[in-house]
Amino acid sequence: MKQFYFSKFDDRKPYKSIPENKYRTLLFQFTGILTIALGLSYIHWRWAHSLNPDALWFAIPLVVAETLSFLSTILIVINFWSYKDAQKTTPVHYLSEIEDLQERADRPVKIDVFIATYNEDVELVRLSIIDAKKMKYPYPDVPIKVYVLDDGRRDGRDPNKQNMKEVAQEEGVGYLIREHNEGYKAGNLRNGLMHTDGDLFVILDADTRPLPDFLINTSGYFRNKKMAWVQTPQWFYDTTEPETLSSVIKSKFKLKNRFITKPLDVVLGKIEVNEDVFGNDPRLFYDVILRKRNNYNAAFCCGAGSFHRREAVMTLALKDFAEGIKRKHKLLASQRQGGVVDIKSKRTLLLDQKIIPFKFHASEDIYTSIMLHADRENQWESLQHPDIECKMLSTQDLDSWIKQHQRYAEGSLDIAFKDNPIFKKGLTFWQKVCYFNTIWSYFAPLWILIFLLSPIIFFFTLQLPVQAYSFDFFKYFLPFQIMNTITITLGCWGIATKRGDQYYISSFWFMLLSLISVIRGKKVQFNVTPKDRANAKNTQHIMPHMILIGLSLLGITYNLILLSLGHHPTPSGFAANAFWTIFNIIDLSIMIRAANWKSED
Repeated sequence: MKQFYFSKFDDRKPYKSIPENKYRTLLFQFTGILTIALGLSYIHWRWAHSLNPDALWFAIPLVVAETLSFLSTILIVINFWSYKDAQKTTPVHYLSEIEDLQERADRPVKIDVFIATYNEDVELVRLSIIDAKKMKYPYPDVPIKVYVLDDGRRDGRDPNKQNMKEVAQEEGVGYLIREHNEGYKAGNLRNGLMHTDGDLFVILDADTRPLPDFLINTSGYFRNKKMAWVQTPQWFYDTTEPETLSSVIKSKFKLKNRFITKPLDVVLGKIEVNEDVFGNDPRLFYDVILRKRNNYNAAFCCGAGSFHRREAVMTLALKDFAEGIKRKHKLLASQRQGGVVDIKSKRTLLLDQKIIPFKFHASEDIYTSIMLHADRENQWESLQHPDIECKMLSTQDLDSWIKQHQRYAEGSLDIAFKDNPIFKKGLTFWQKVCYFNTIWSYFAPLWILIFLLSPIIFFFTLQLPVQAYSFDFFKYFLPFQIMNTITITLGCWGIATKRGDQYYISSFWFMLLSLISVIRGKKVQFNVTPKDRANAKNTQHIMPHMILIGLSLLGITYNLILLSLGHHPTPSGFAANAFWTIFNIIDLSIMIRAANWKSED
């Protein structure tokens, strides 16, 4: 069997989910309320008493940025408010356990497993097929069928392409293709549903390898007949391993003399760097952010590793089909004399309108989730399952990472501008808040850029955005920041957030470009994330970071010269902004490190 770079990680074990604890939850809620109260006090003081009237051009943008950032803090507290995991039950056996039969004969439930692929290495897909076939189920009469949904049409017709059909046949699983790529992945899934009949179906990506108990641990949730889908955590088992700082320095400068390397090992041997250098670990998202949205019935589907009720997506598809026919009929009637539409035209309308279970969109998963949650007639529910049930591959180079996250950003922003969930009828108030939270996070570069530029502006203009860094400033600022840190620590219990915080700041540039792209009306493209290591140039991704770091260091140097000459007007302002700048440089440097990271294998 072909060996991949990730083969050496096959024995890695997934982490355990955070256990619920009502006392920790109560403590978080207390500190969360206190954080919001202190934040409101700080923001009020900033607007009412701290603005420097001699530099309003600088002061107002900064306080606006702080206010927008504080709104994010409020949304985080709301999102993190409480866990609400569903009770786990035994796997379902008969259809009557998940649906009302309505005089139909009962039978064992049918389960389909879809592996969606486009251009990935067929031997990589084979690994997912093999693991899908290994999934266990306690009832031998329940048919579990695995299908490869190949949107690359690799069925042997093109000798220059790998033969995906041949691999599917060798593994004894179904193989489905279509003659176009309309609707991207959503269209591929639609084609799969049109040719299968499972009551429940699992969605896997080409690199998604389910663990043996996937179905056993998740199918029981569908006893709740309103459960539309269950999302399981996506666990990337190939994230970069930590390296000692001494080994990195020795490798970088090709040091071999033991009189040099020995002291390096003694001094720096216990300092580890480059763990998850690309910020791929999604634990915070799945184990906290999405899992806690169960509290509001607002956990959305993320595609791979999800388990669905066919009835839910088909009901949505038929509803959209009917509404589409009505709209076209009304438009056609308005164009005809007397408003009469003949039989032939009606038949054409029916033939032209398609049944689309998943929304044709670059972010089909979250878009379809919004539509299902908004279906008040059926009142569909969703669930973020707490435990890892499959393993996946992460992006292994910065260019691939940015393209993947740019698609997420552009897709979510496109939904915000064209079909904003805030105005979607059928969603509950808290569902709207949760979906707004997701969309709002993609506007972060607007205030992050101001935070990055503010100390640089001070260094070269010597103008303060506040009247002074006085006792009053720290009296309002420090309690809010300290309590905010405590609150986040409680909310993310046991999960390291350092790398995520760094990428939140360091992602400002491509996120800003994504926002501009969507505002300009550029069509969002569905780019398949590479499943191997690429050698793309990353200069365009890190040039803004290098410029900001360079200006920061130049500004600090200039201010130090002024201090040494005794000409600096506000030494306290320099100290505060230099301290601020150090954190900015650390956060920005992670993307530069990722751009230059190379694996030894």
